[in-house]
Amino acid sequence: MMAATPVRFGGFVLDPATRELRRGDTRVPLSPKAFDLLTMLVAERPKAISKGDLQERLWPATFVVEKNLANLVSEIRQVLGDDPSNPRFIRTVHRFGYAFRDTPSGADVPRAPVHGEVAFSLKWAEGRAELGDGQSVLGRDPDVEIFLNSPGVSRRHARITIAGNRAAIEDLGSKNGTFVGDERVHGSQPLGDGDIIGIGSVKLTLRTIQRAHSTETLPEA
Repeated sequence: MMAATPVRFGGFVLDPATRELRRGDTRVPLSPKAFDLLTMLVAERPKAISKGDLQERLWPATFVVEKNLANLVSEIRQVLGDDPSNPRFIRTVHRFGYAFRDTPSGADVPRAPVHGEVAFSLKWAEGRAELGDGQSVLGRDPDVEIFLNSPGVSRRHARITIAGNRAAIEDLGSKNGTFVGDERVHGSQPLGDGDIIGIGSVKLTLRTIQRAHSTETLPEA
């Protein structure tokens, strides 16, 4: 099944709906077949897919030489800057096929598990992120933990720190400031359940969830 939502890996965003591969705000050109191949591999990551299966999906009911598939893989690796001898993204499975190394999704970014009685998450119009212990930077740089590609967002805009059952946010010298409700953040400001965080034009809601016991299922926020 093709991935339905944008997926972020490294500094790239793959959007099957718009058929675009982007690095930051720049569209990265790929031939249609190469885009289809990349989407297939990403959708089934980290599963390895055989060459025969990939060829049948890309060229149904058509005989093609194996070199055609290899050429598409080379095209993808070239635009991603992926070294085949030490790949970050596309792994060659000897005498079988190819696989995409498992990476987080840009619209639903998984984070490290939370240590403590409370789990934290952020929700905004275009996505959701779970927040684990430690620091998460929010900004327009594709390499930060929470990527927000929206007007008014600085490349490294703000930082949220989770320490046990506590959350706090601080601005990182952004041009337009960071807000909790209508209050501009100065220094480190504690966060609580339901707080509305303003990062440029993006409004994010912090949610806290009481962690369930090991025999229970953690409810959806």
